[in-house]
Amino acid sequence: MSLRELAFPHFRLRAAIDAVFVPGGSNKSLGAAVSSAVIGLVVAFGYYVGCQVGFLLKPSGSPIATFWPPNAILLAALLLAPRRIWWLLLVAVLPAHLLAQLGAGVPLASSLSWFVGNAGEALLGAACVRVFKKGGELFDSVRGVIVFLSCGVLVPTLTTSFVDAAGVVLTGLGREFWALWTIRLTSNIVADLTIVPTVVIIGAQGFSWLRRAKAAKYYELAALMISAIVVGFLAFGRESAMSSFWPFIYALLPLMCWALLRFGTGGVSTSLLVTALITSWYTVQGRGPFGLLSKDLAVLLLHFLLTILSVSFLVASALLAERQAEEKTVRAKFGNLVHAQELDHYRIARELHDNILQRLTLVSLHLDELRTASLVFAKPPFNTLYDQISDISSKIRVLSHEVHPFMLEYLGLSRALRKLCRDASAHSGIAIDFSEHGMALPLPLDVSGCLFRVAQEAVQNITKHSKAKTAVMELDLASRSAVLRVSDRGGGLDGLRVENVGTTYMREQILTLDGTLEITSVDAKGTQGTTIEVALPIQPVALPGCN
Repeated sequence: MSLRELAFPHFRLRAAIDAVFVPGGSNKSLGAAVSSAVIGLVVAFGYYVGCQVGFLLKPSGSPIATFWPPNAILLAALLLAPRRIWWLLLVAVLPAHLLAQLGAGVPLASSLSWFVGNAGEALLGAACVRVFKKGGELFDSVRGVIVFLSCGVLVPTLTTSFVDAAGVVLTGLGREFWALWTIRLTSNIVADLTIVPTVVIIGAQGFSWLRRAKAAKYYELAALMISAIVVGFLAFGRESAMSSFWPFIYALLPLMCWALLRFGTGGVSTSLLVTALITSWYTVQGRGPFGLLSKDLAVLLLHFLLTILSVSFLVASALLAERQAEEKTVRAKFGNLVHAQELDHYRIARELHDNILQRLTLVSLHLDELRTASLVFAKPPFNTLYDQISDISSKIRVLSHEVHPFMLEYLGLSRALRKLCRDASAHSGIAIDFSEHGMALPLPLDVSGCLFRVAQEAVQNITKHSKAKTAVMELDLASRSAVLRVSDRGGGLDGLRVENVGTTYMREQILTLDGTLEITSVDAKGTQGTTIEVALPIQPVALPGCN
């Protein structure tokens, strides 16, 4: 997906509007114009809110805010939007900028000079990112993060900070040019590092993650945000006492690691944004570990801390995303190999069953006719040969079903598993009970085939290694997942035997389907036995004629 395609508000809103009008002609152009106008209004509103937040985080007596969101909001919008409507976004945020600045008592000349700096920074950053990162997700690769840090953050803020600082000095709102330049530079860098990734990731993915996530993920996300607020308060919300704050500042590290490992770049950037807002507010109030220092030095130290955290975890999240992409590629290749292997198994099994077995059956029929018509003294050799051919036919039939489980095609997964348990009980003497829970939904062939293979391997382990007298196989079919659980009350398997009974292949095959495999076992002195549990996500196959 290219950055041009990341314009989720434009494309989704435009699609919704175009659906109302007749496709083609002037109606489609009208729908595009309306959707672009709505996007401009949304960006302008976000810019205005960002200005108000920045004013709240401005130290008394200073014209530069500790944390300035408008530039970052505009940069994120330009990265998401197609280039042809950039001019519209710039025009839309100008009234919002003047309304916020003039309403706060900023002179018109200063407001206009700041708009040039703010808009120029966002425009320069978006243009540079588009030039050096033409395709792919921006924050899912180390190269993308480096392009964002250098071209989207560092170069534009360095350049436009001169314009803003000069405008402040020339309009009489400030005197020390380099101090103003430094604070403006670092405050905008922190805002870009925390706001832009959050907005771009949400814009690229929309709220699809929230719709797919389970309830436990919502609770975990809420716990993460609450933890970020609590840690921010403990580290920066109390009266200044340098020695008592550092343990809580260090607590930011495991908190960000939690966000990184569980929620990726979006979770890290959101946590950093919450932390930046809280810490900036308390630092402006003279609280926290930097509260005893001068306001300028306290703000600079806070910006340095937030910049180090943001850069470190953005790079770490990109490395993690690249690793996950590589694993996904390897799993996809392995899945293709498994699929090709299954096709070969099907071809071999079909050849055994439909060709060789049928020919042996004809041979046995002709042989039966010969032994019937033969003399008495010639019958024993014919009988022996007939028994041998029958035994070979029986073994070929069993082998063909082991190579490819035709029962799945004829009986379905539930009945095939029930027959598997019944046959294994008859041959081994171990009572294997089968139970099914949930609706008997039609499953995709790859899911049912994988579950049946796992069941075959588990039954084989029970009959060969467990020394159990009873075993239980359970199949739970829900709307989103299929769970197969096989357990026995035998002596258990040690670690070496667990890895040598085919679980490695099972695990890889399950991972290609985004499933999970869990094996619990105790040693020979335990009573728990062995439990193999497989969970696979499913999308039920629609029955013919159903809507």
